Amino acid sequence: MQKNSFKKFYEKTSKTLNKSIEKFNNSLIDDNEIFSYNINLFKNLNRDGKLIRGTLVKLGYNLLKDDIEYSNELALAYEIFQTSILIHDDIIDKDIKRRGKTTVHQANYEKYQSFSKNENELKHLSNSIGICIGDYGLYLASKTITDNYNDNPYFGKLITAFNDTVLKTIKGEVLDVVLPFESKNMKIDTNSLEKTIMNIYCLKTAYYTIIGPLTVGLILAGADESIIQDIKKFGEKIGIAFQIQDDLLGIFSDDTGKVTGSDIKEFKQTILFSYIVKSSYKDEFLKIYGQDNLSEEVIIQIKDIIEKSNARNYAENLMNDMYNEGLNLIKELKWINNDKKNLLIEFVEFLKNRNK
Repeated sequence: MQKNSFKKFYEKTSKTLNKSIEKFNNSLIDDNEIFSYNINLFKNLNRDGKLIRGTLVKLGYNLLKDDIEYSNELALAYEIFQTSILIHDDIIDKDIKRRGKTTVHQANYEKYQSFSKNENELKHLSNSIGICIGDYGLYLASKTITDNYNDNPYFGKLITAFNDTVLKTIKGEVLDVVLPFESKNMKIDTNSLEKTIMNIYCLKTAYYTIIGPLTVGLILAGADESIIQDIKKFGEKIGIAFQIQDDLLGIFSDDTGKVTGSDIKEFKQTILFSYIVKSSYKDEFLKIYGQDNLSEEVIIQIKDIIEKSNARNYAENLMNDMYNEGLNLIKELKWINNDKKNLLIEFVEFLKNRNK
């Protein structure tokens, strides 16, 4: 197999997925003015994603079967799920930008701002609409799977695996929401904090980003339980590494499509955070971490503490160890040929080399 085969697979898959997304978006029409406005917001957000998860659905299927077009609608469903969960995530994180666009709740806030000066009323309205549209999208994803694969012999396993991924993602999100509150308002348990954060990474990122899409693709192709377990072991390592990398990019990259300093504002509990609060820089760090109105000066100070406390180096080493462990697990797989192994290996290298 040629070098950069995953990149070629990704580019080809992305073109197919974008066409599927546009076709799906064009099918979402409603004659109610209020609902139509918000469906159009959903459709707009549903475009221009990285399409990594949809690509992994098709890759999972392709690891066992070559008629890859059969997995098109399953990949589409996963991307719809991705868009939907991000709408909820944006409300939770109070983000006003996603994929460089105004988020659903923020667009509604701006739309109705001229009708009311009551800030609480406006936020409640806009957040409520966002929650509803996110929920709507989740069921659209499930409907897409049901409409296209209900006669597949593995449909039961497929929808169960998809739902399990959704449930784990939501569980991880709940823990991710509560942990910053506890750390900010209660005593921080520095001894167990990293373990808790790693559990969140596994639930919220490893399953959602790696294990989930690969698994549903494999199940559609008829994979047995031993194959699924192999992917779970590999996906957990790569997913955790992916999230650590995301944490680093959230602080040190200006090209994420989100508001600069979003993790800092939300008092996000990350591996960087857990390392610093066990160091001599804890008090200096906690004085400025979590501020709503971030100045460039504060962001620079936080970056400086992350550097001088050795937190960045610690996180990067942990990330690289996880990536390497995942790569070693791929090399041990017995049920796919070397060409397919190389696809997975190049996928990991693709993740490692990203800058946003």
